[in-house]
Amino acid sequence: MTKILTFDCYGTLINTDPLYQWLENLAQAVNLDPTAVRAAYSEYEDDPVSVSPYLDYAMLIRENLKHLDGMFDQDHWFERHYVECLNVHDHLLPFPEVVSTLQAWHQQGIQLVIMSNSSWDLMPANLAALKVPFDGVLTAEDVHAYKPDLTFFQAAEQRFGLTATNHWHIARGYGSDVVPAAQLGWPMIWVNRNSVTPNGTAQPTHMVADLTATKALIG
Repeated sequence: MTKILTFDCYGTLINTDPLYQWLENLAQAVNLDPTAVRAAYSEYEDDPVSVSPYLDYAMLIRENLKHLDGMFDQDHWFERHYVECLNVHDHLLPFPEVVSTLQAWHQQGIQLVIMSNSSWDLMPANLAALKVPFDGVLTAEDVHAYKPDLTFFQAAEQRFGLTATNHWHIARGYGSDVVPAAQLGWPMIWVNRNSVTPNGTAQPTHMVADLTATKALIG
């Protein structure tokens, strides 16, 4: 019987589309291609080089905005909106089906654990928006490593007693979560909300379109 569910946070439980829409609006205000700016921001955040050496997620956001300024030849246009960006991040909300699904699992006595590429200056607002008491939260700040670094996943195994038989990992990211989960033999449900085509050979145990669809797999 499944006793523990581990979750990615952003894009799995918390809808980050408003953040990207805010970023696209900034791009349009200075006549930049919003799609290109969004892609550049996402690629920088996902690049392991961006977090080596380690820096907290809030600082990663600032460095990413500075990166956009350099890439698109802007005079601190993006970076000057750093505080506003953090505010947008603090007000992100869950996807519509998330809270009720988490509440149902909580009522069944299943342990809920978040594994997030975030830091503790940002996580409290996101956790409050989920409206469910989590049994554990592990952030990049806690282990000074970002997914897909196996250091993060191994720290979760040790802290929460995870095994291949007592938990499922549930996440949106292919490279950040599906690939390392496969390397460690974790049972994995890929929440592929945007029907992304995998860019590797790693296979999740199951693939679903949203969190509701996981109920039939987990109970």
